[in-house]
Amino acid sequence: MQAAAVAVQGEAAGDDYGWAEANLRMKDGEAIVDLANCIRVLERHADFKGRFKYNEILNKVLDKGTVMLDWRVSDVTASVQERFIPEVPTDMVLKALVVVANRAGG
Repeated sequence: MQAAAVAVQGEAAGDDYGWAEANLRMKDGEAIVDLANCIRVLERHADFKGRFKYNEILNKVLDKGTVMLDWRVSDVTASVQERFIPEVPTDMVLKALVVVANRAGG
């Protein structure tokens, strides 16, 4: 996300950009679009950290105890795109959610 775009989006976006610079792998001032960076956002950022668990019986990711339906995955994807990694595809966010949830246990 370019600095000019951050300025247009307001103070919170600036905070997110600073967080991204400190926590994500960057290239030419933008977050690299890959699974590793997506996992970093979901595991490290205060808005996502600790939210996701994996339920082996249901074979589903849970968000604060609620099954991640398609619209919930889309909502998380939109948040990651708007705030950290603009070009990240939904399937990559879903893969990251599964990894993060499994690392967190049940």
